[in-house]
Amino acid sequence: MLKNIFMKPLIAISLFLSILSCSKDDPVPVHEQEAFTLVTLEVTKVGSTETITYDFEVEGHDHAHEEEAHEEEEDDHDDHEGEHTEIELESNSSYNVSISFYNDEDPNNIINITSEIIAEADLHQVFYDITNELTGFEIVPATNDTTDSNGNPLFIKTTWTTTGETSGDVVGYLFHEPTSKTGTTRSDFGGAIDIEIEFEVHVE
Repeated sequence: MLKNIFMKPLIAISLFLSILSCSKDDPVPVHEQEAFTLVTLEVTKVGSTETITYDFEVEGHDHAHEEEAHEEEEDDHDDHEGEHTEIELESNSSYNVSISFYNDEDPNNIINITSEIIAEADLHQVFYDITNELTGFEIVPATNDTTDSNGNPLFIKTTWTTTGETSGDVVGYLFHEPTSKTGTTRSDFGGAIDIEIEFEVHVE
C-alpha cells in the first residue's frame, strides 16, 4: 500500500516534467512585427511630374538619436509633436497619392515596411476618414493599387479628386486584421489600429 501511495505523486511529477520539456522544445511561433515610426504621403497632381512628400512621425516612438539629446533639444521636439499637417490641393483636379510606412529608429538603416504590409494584404487595410466639412473631395483606390486575395483594394495607392474650394480634416488609418474591408467610418472596419495620422486638406 505504501508503495502505491508514493508511486502516484512520482508519476504526476514525471508527466509534468515531460510536458514542460515539450513546451520548451516546441515554442509557440510569434509573429514579429516591425515598429512603425514614420509614415509618408507622396502626392502628385495628375499631368504633373512634381511630387510633394508629407512626413508623419508616429506618436509614441522616439528615434535613437533623441535618447542622447540634451534637455533643450527634447523640449524643442515636444513643441513639434502632434503638429497639424496641411495638404494644399487645387480645385477641379486629381492627384495620385502613395502611402508608405517606415522604421527610421536607426537613421543609418531606415526600413521600408510597406512591402511587408502589401505581402500581408489580407491582414491589413488602409482607410481615410474624411470629415463632413470637407465637401466635394473624394478618395478612391488607384488602378495600380494592391488588392487582397478577395480582390479588396488595400488603398496603398489612391486617387484624390477635388471640385470646388473646401477644407477639412482627414484621419488616415492602417488597420491590422480588420473584421471588414469596407466602410465609411473607423468602427465599420474593426480590428486593431497599427497607425493613425491626421492632416488637413485645403482645396483652393
